[in-house]
Amino acid sequence: MTMDHKVPIARGGKTTKGNVVAACKKCNTAKKHLTPAEQLLNSL
Repeated sequence: MTMDHKVPIARGGKTTKGNVVAACKKCNTAKKHLTPAEQLLNSL
């Protein structure tokens, strides 16, 4: 498991309790700089 930022640091996200979630390394790597909503739209 890795620490993932909902709003990526590259896009102004902070390492705060409300912006960090656990994610498997494969999922975190695939998400890159996207928000969860953007990642979901890309997967459709």
